[in-house]
Amino acid sequence: MSTYDLIVIGAGPGGYVCAIRAAQLGQKVAIVDKQWLGGVCLNVGCIPSKALLKNAEVAHTLRERGKEFGFSFENLRLDFPAAVKRSRQVSNRLVKGVEFLMKKNGIMVYMGTATLSAPQLVTVTDKDGKPTELTAKNIVVATGASAMVPSAWKVDGEKVVTYLEAITQEKLPKSVIIIGSGAIGVEFATVWNSYGVDVTVVEMLPRLVPLEDEEVSAELEKAFKKRGIKSLTGHKVESVGTTNGGVKVTVSAGGETKVLEAEQALVAIGFRPNSKGL
Repeated sequence: MSTYDLIVIGAGPGGYVCAIRAAQLGQKVAIVDKQWLGGVCLNVGCIPSKALLKNAEVAHTLRERGKEFGFSFENLRLDFPAAVKRSRQVSNRLVKGVEFLMKKNGIMVYMGTATLSAPQLVTVTDKDGKPTELTAKNIVVATGASAMVPSAWKVDGEKVVTYLEAITQEKLPKSVIIIGSGAIGVEFATVWNSYGVDVTVVEMLPRLVPLEDEEVSAELEKAFKKRGIKSLTGHKVESVGTTNGGVKVTVSAGGETKVLEAEQALVAIGFRPNSKGL
């Protein structure tokens, strides 16, 4: 059994920064994560999505404003798989940076599922089922969150996806229904629209990005309209199902119901904490 001053459960931006600072202050530190150093943010979230957004910005400029900047194309070809590959390279480079910081600061890294077995005791179970017990006077829980999906909506990873599948998929759908207009929803709407996908965003609340200022929502709605992104605000999703050709999403508003169809649906309605099983 190994003993530490601090054990951090979760190696995302909250966890690894906490671990580094504690080590810098002279603490003996261990960090545990069941999947990735850098967490969702560096691996399948903030960082790769921003890399894709940069590609989307360039693609949109070339498609819509090329002549304005002195470019002319007879047959402009946009390579989305190359954009995804670049986003993975950006992500991997930063993850390696976190690995270096762990070594530099003398932080012991354990990959596996952590359980608070007893006061000051953490059991880490690796992918092969082997348990390792760690003790510490102090334990920080920084386990982050996972995509929230109603149980009736079956995510199959192909026709119905969350950000987790969408961030690495190289094949673009011809059309997509994005459920939820938070950061993830509007980012993917922007990226996919820039590559020619027919995008519809469905939001239950009265405006896009409802947690932002109203002025931000208004400007985003204008930008989406200009780009040809369809927005259905104030619409509740009643059901999500698959068809032979894609997906069928039933929405309602003001007592009326309608059915939307597309090749794919992205569920981006929020997150729930990763606290189960601790």
